Amino acid sequence: MNFTTNDYWEEEFENYSDKNLDKIYFDNCIFVKCDFSKSVIENCKFTECEFINCDLSLSKLKSSTFNDIKFKNSKLIGISWSSCDEPFNVEFKACNLSQNSFHLMDLRRIKFIDSLIKDTGFEECNLENSVFDGCDLEQTVFINNNLKKSNFETSKNYLIDPKYNDIQKAQFSLPEALSFLSLLPIKIK
Repeated sequence: MNFTTNDYWEEEFENYSDKNLDKIYFDNCIFVKCDFSKSVIENCKFTECEFINCDLSLSKLKSSTFNDIKFKNSKLIGISWSSCDEPFNVEFKACNLSQNSFHLMDLRRIKFIDSLIKDTGFEECNLENSVFDGCDLEQTVFINNNLKKSNFETSKNYLIDPKYNDIQKAQFSLPEALSFLSLLPIKIK
C-alpha cells in the first residue's frame, strides 16, 4: 500500500510498504508492521507517532523531522539520522540500530532502551542527559560528544574514550566501566 495524500492525522497504518515518501505530514499516527526498508523519506514531518514492529533499514532520510516519536521492536539498520531536521526527539525501545550514524545532532534526553546499537557512530553530538538502558553497544564509536549526565549503568560493551568525550557526571557501572582502563597506556595483570 502507498500513501495517497500529504496529510494524515490520528491514523493507523498496518503493513504499508511505500518506498518513496515525499512531503507527507503525519501527526499522532501509528505504524504497525510497515516495511519502509530501502525507502527514501524526504521532506516529511512525523509528530507524536509510533512505529511498532516496523523495518526502516537502509532508508535514506532527507530533511525530515521526527518529533516526539517512539520506535518499538523495529529494525533500523544502516540509517544515517544526520540529515534529519530539528527537532529530533525520538525514543528507541527494543530496536536494532546497528550500523547507524548520528553526526552533529542534538540528542539531549534521548532514550535508547533494550536496543542493539552495534557498530554505530556518535560523532560531535550533544547526548547530555541521554539514557542507554539495557543496550548492547558493541563496536559503537563515541567521538567528541557531550555525554554529561548520560546514563550507561545497565548497558554493555561500550568503549568511550574520556579524552575525546565529555563524561562529567555520566553514570556507569562495574564491570563495564573497566573498559576505560583498556584505553590507558598501562598493563593490567
